Amino acid sequence: MYALGDLLDDIRYGTAKKCEVAPHLVPVLRIPNVAGGRLDLSELKHAEFSQKELDKLALKAGDLLLIRSNGSLDLVGRSAVVSDLPTTTLFAGYLIRLRFDLQKVDPWFVQYGLQELGSRRTVEQLAKSTSGVNNINSEQIKGLELSLPPLAEQRKIVRRIESAFEKIDRLAGEAKRALALVGRLDEAVLAKAFRGELVPQDPNDEPASVLLERIRAERAAAPKQKRGRKAVQTDVQAGAKQ
Repeated sequence: MYALGDLLDDIRYGTAKKCEVAPHLVPVLRIPNVAGGRLDLSELKHAEFSQKELDKLALKAGDLLLIRSNGSLDLVGRSAVVSDLPTTTLFAGYLIRLRFDLQKVDPWFVQYGLQELGSRRTVEQLAKSTSGVNNINSEQIKGLELSLPPLAEQRKIVRRIESAFEKIDRLAGEAKRALALVGRLDEAVLAKAFRGELVPQDPNDEPASVLLERIRAERAAAPKQKRGRKAVQTDVQAGAKQ
């Protein structure tokens, strides 16, 4: 087992600078851009930074962004690996950037390792708070332990995990399409039932649709019985005389 701190080249908190939607400024990744386990570059916010800040906080491919603070305990410790970014991009203060020696560590292996059940329990125990905001700090992150095989084996394990996720996504898509098909089949079965096409029919039988129309027509043609106040009073008087 290795302490995560022994695998890091750098660990750093993000910027506390207030951000806004201003595409002409530098984009800043926030918790919503990380929470799904993959980077989501939609709905970015931006801020202006000095060159010193850019040099210190700019992200690069292979960095691991980890949520360090949130009201939801389930989100704390969730992470995403940074891939090639279209422009210089920084990250907000509720995130921590983990930078590894990529000659020794596959960041995707660490990403999946941190989501493993035992690691999740450890993170949640460390982060749990009664104040309503759950936090994990850089020292606690560096103390997390991870089994680390050789780099080639890490990559092989990552490929297997990715392949399993692809199969799950494919099966989920097939299940969704099957449910939609079942819905259409239900509609088709009902339509056939009302046309009398589900079972062999006696040629003299009326189709259900014709039968329904005939019933409606008969109801419409039937004389309606009128029962006004006078009729009700007569009935009451007749009952009283008995």
